[in-house]
Amino acid sequence: MVDPVGVSNVSTGQSTFATQPGQQGTKLRKDPIVRWPIRTQLLLWMVSVVFLGIVLTTLASVYLAVADASRRQAGQLRRVVAATTDPSFPLTESVLDRMRGLSGGEFVVLDEDRHPLRGTIEFSDDDRKLLESTDLKESVDPFSSANVVWLSGRAYFADLVPVRTPSASGRTELLLVLYPKNRWWSIAREVALPIVLAGAITMAVGGLAAAWVASRLARPIKVIGSQATAVAAGRFEPMPVPKRNDELSDLATSINTMTQRLSHYEEEVRRTERMRTLGQLGAGMAHQLRNSATGIRMAVELHQRECPTATESESTAVAMRELRLMESYLRSFLDLGLAREVPHERVELERIIRSALELVRPTCRHAGIELECHTPGEPVWVEADDESIRQLLINLLLNAAEAVGRHGGEGARVVVELEKTGPDAAGSARAMVRVKDSGPGPSEDVGERLFEPFITEKPDGTGLGLYVARQIVEAHGGSIAWDRLDEMTRFTVELPLSGSVMDSEEA
Repeated sequence: MVDPVGVSNVSTGQSTFATQPGQQGTKLRKDPIVRWPIRTQLLLWMVSVVFLGIVLTTLASVYLAVADASRRQAGQLRRVVAATTDPSFPLTESVLDRMRGLSGGEFVVLDEDRHPLRGTIEFSDDDRKLLESTDLKESVDPFSSANVVWLSGRAYFADLVPVRTPSASGRTELLLVLYPKNRWWSIAREVALPIVLAGAITMAVGGLAAAWVASRLARPIKVIGSQATAVAAGRFEPMPVPKRNDELSDLATSINTMTQRLSHYEEEVRRTERMRTLGQLGAGMAHQLRNSATGIRMAVELHQRECPTATESESTAVAMRELRLMESYLRSFLDLGLAREVPHERVELERIIRSALELVRPTCRHAGIELECHTPGEPVWVEADDESIRQLLINLLLNAAEAVGRHGGEGARVVVELEKTGPDAAGSARAMVRVKDSGPGPSEDVGERLFEPFITEKPDGTGLGLYVARQIVEAHGGSIAWDRLDEMTRFTVELPLSGSVMDSEEA
């Protein structure tokens, strides 16, 4: 059945949409999106803002500096002109030459018809005609673009000033002030150049700083992206945290925390899969073996009833104990990974310990291991499942015997201790069972994970014995731990005492 809306093609990144009957199908292709790395984005925006600010500041500074230089030059020119147009100041050619040296401008005295009389510049016939036809007036701003004239191929700012002193002929004279436009631009460039250079240097420094900041921000982001890709590929290795206290450091720490948790989740999933596979493959075999062991035990019991002498035979007793031990192992395997409800009843721990010791005693005797048991001399009652606690103790005793047997040497022994502890901070008393052996103890590689499934140092071990032991203890509300003391390995099991016993003791 085809999806009426569309079918997504994950491998090509395209989408194919179905159409209504009678319409031609179309395939829409997404154009590739241009990749903009974060470093480029940060650099682009930062450089744009920095450059815009510097350019605007430079232009404003240049404008203000040129305007100030123009005002100062104009003021100087006005002061020279004001001094020369004084009634007592004759405008001779020598005076005009000195005025030219002081101000940098050109000065020409005109008559009423604007014919040049004398000055610091020579005019051609075309220049005279231009002066006569040009409407020149006295200007407030001598550098106004409205008063620009071209004489002999050069541009001048022109200003026409009336002379206060009448001429010798009695006619009114005019003073034409010409300031070369290229000279004005030269002064403007001299003023603006340092500002422009400073702006350019600032822009370069700002661009480098922006590039450094963008690189400093983009580099850890790239590392974090690579770490996320590695995690997605199943490589759960922590990344180095940047040596700085900011959001990127917090993000790297969060990524490492996520990596660690995902690693634990993956291990848990793998462990669960192995447990499930183990259960599926071994369930049938375990059932068959358990049925066979039950049949063998029934045949031995029948033999004991038919032969009264067999009842007192030690070999028959050993066979019965080993068969019960085999059934206990098979029951542990069948219960592995099952959260079944354990029936609790009031049981006496010393009796369970004695029965477990009887099951493992032949193994210890055969290996030359001394088996000891120390009890407080008074009953210790707990609320527990008799068979589960026995299975727990058998696992611990057999592990201790195997550890001592591999180590060998004189003084090989396994010790079981039972005692009661006083009320803890929560006000509850506990029963404590210790299983100690003179073996070398587990190595540091597996010591911290000793109670996890499939963790073992035995060449032929499965790593399930201590895992099952932990499950049993936790199902009874207790705890289990191990340590090394006085060159002996200790496994300590704590179980809550029976409530009725505690009440009776308090009473």
